[in-house]
Amino acid sequence: MNREDPVAKNRDTPYRSLTTYRYVLVAAAVFAVGAYFLYLGGEETRFWRNHPGWRTLMEQLGGLLIVTGGISILWELVGKRSFAREVLESTRTANELESAGLKRITNQFYDEALWKDCFKGVEKLDIFVAYGGTWRRTYLSQLQALAKSPKGRIRVYLADPEDPATVATLANRFGSTPERLKERIWETKEEFEALQQEGGASVEVFFWAGDRVFTFYRFDNRAVIALYQHSEGRSPVLPTMLCENGGSLFQFIYDELRSIRAASRPANQGAGTSAVVTQIRKG
Repeated sequence: MNREDPVAKNRDTPYRSLTTYRYVLVAAAVFAVGAYFLYLGGEETRFWRNHPGWRTLMEQLGGLLIVTGGISILWELVGKRSFAREVLESTRTANELESAGLKRITNQFYDEALWKDCFKGVEKLDIFVAYGGTWRRTYLSQLQALAKSPKGRIRVYLADPEDPATVATLANRFGSTPERLKERIWETKEEFEALQQEGGASVEVFFWAGDRVFTFYRFDNRAVIALYQHSEGRSPVLPTMLCENGGSLFQFIYDELRSIRAASRPANQGAGTSAVVTQIRKG
């Protein structure tokens, strides 16, 4: 029978209750002993009058037992358990981060140190963006260096300028017009293809039709993921994550890349449209 076992969900309850009762009883006993010592020290007897030092000791010992008992019960039942929960949560968080392969999180998308570190020694670079004009211009020198490497490979997946739904959605998100967005996409295509040089890295540009809820850049066994904002205007303050191969987050990006690659078309199929848009831009 597949029936929920109500006892299994509360297996630790009896032990927790016994522990609580034990500490309460011990603290109550200590408190009672302290109160009794205070009571004895307060008695006006011949013994205490003849031994004032012992009387003071008895009173102080009684007060100490009462205070110690109170503090101990608070620590055992409240402080220690809260501390244990905090340690457990920290350990769980660390394990989850390790499982995801997440190495860094920042809200500064154009963090120079982050990107320069990713470009070091990279051979295979996959870029999934709408057009990425600012990022491309910022790291043009690194892209040119990679393009010179015979072992290098650059693949860029841009928004499809010939898909009306894609262009309309992204133009509205970026606060642009469809015409201006198309120009930027074709401009990006041409500039990436211009990186190609004889004996250097292979440079391929593809168009992918569909909305983008995030953008990513894969550098060999590392990937940078950045989220898009939904508010109007543009801002460099975007949640940006760095992950490495071996974690679930990198695997997610890798699977997404395979799916995007299968659904993309070579950008050079739209060479005629590119020439028209370029002519419009120059005119």
